[in-house]
Amino acid sequence: MNNVDILYKLIETGREGKNTGYSTGIPKLDEYTGGVRRGIYTLIFGTSGSGKSSLALYSYIYRPLKDHPNDNIKLIYYSLEMSAEILLSKLLCLYIYDTFNKVIPYTKLMS
Repeated sequence: MNNVDILYKLIETGREGKNTGYSTGIPKLDEYTGGVRRGIYTLIFGTSGSGKSSLALYSYIYRPLKDHPNDNIKLIYYSLEMSAEILLSKLLCLYIYDTFNKVIPYTKLMS
């Protein structure tokens, strides 16, 4: 199968609505990226304090897991600045806010 055949196959599956992934919770981002999709790696970069971790945690981890709890979703998240415990505490804070409408900073949760 050559590249043109692969392209036509992708167009065909896209017309059937099969080329979109899980929603990131940000409609404009979904419009450009197709959501969180299998086999697609996303590199998010920017200056310190620009919201990279917040975007990644909410859109690429929290929303797919929350919106599709029964799916067997496997995610890989690499952070050079955040330990697994901090990552989990931030996800727990998102859940608490989403479920109970209560804002708890992760630093307070862990203190």
